[in-house]
Amino acid sequence: MDWTEILITINTEAVEAVANFVHESGAGGVVIENNDNGTSTVTAYFPVGQATQTMLASLEKFWLNLETLDLKAEANVRTTVIAEQDWAEEWKKYYQPVEIGNIYISPSWLEPAAAPGRIFVQLDPGMAFGTGTHPTTKMCIREIAALAPGKTVLDLGSGSGILSIVAAKSGADRVDAVDNDELAVKIAAENARINQCTINQLQGDAFAEFANSYHDLVVANIGYNACARLAEIFRQGKNCTLILSGFPRERLAEFE
Repeated sequence: MDWTEILITINTEAVEAVANFVHESGAGGVVIENNDNGTSTVTAYFPVGQATQTMLASLEKFWLNLETLDLKAEANVRTTVIAEQDWAEEWKKYYQPVEIGNIYISPSWLEPAAAPGRIFVQLDPGMAFGTGTHPTTKMCIREIAALAPGKTVLDLGSGSGILSIVAAKSGADRVDAVDNDELAVKIAAENARINQCTINQLQGDAFAEFANSYHDLVVANIGYNACARLAEIFRQGKNCTLILSGFPRERLAEFE
């Protein structure tokens, strides 16, 4: 099977929404890269044929939806066909080790560089979001590494499980992780096994879990609408440290 590589260059404030959209539209892989000019590039892979045409048509409607969320919809879309024999190696070129403080995240095909005090996380890109490359993920990792030791941690919308793994490896007493997607839960559980972490992976409703459980530290890197709902639950009397990420900076005042 040949694949179409779709490159979408978009204002950085809209990149999370675009990445989620192409992922939910059935992309075989999604990569986010940040550029130096205030834009980001979302690279997605779809089978050549009807799936690609459907995706491109859906994007035209999606730009209009972005405008209703007060996000700029200025985008440049390019496509390239990649032969099946090149596919296995093509997406690997985007992934290099990521160092965030003392956290070192590396894909399995690269040998991690040893250094005193480093915490190693092995994570390959897959169909669940989160490999440590996006700024919102990096910010969450920094906070978790500092706050998680000795605490109970809840990861809401856990995706690949990267934040849960960082919490566990940073010395959290207990880590619970929730995602509503069955595949994401399975991927996160496998990533936890690879990293020799004990994490309680749950498939369910993140909002209900947050409302009905107690944890010292709660983290959610899942976009504006979900963060707004979690903030409302928090204001109703939750006693914890809550890390919210994944929404435009222009909306920050709504969470203060």
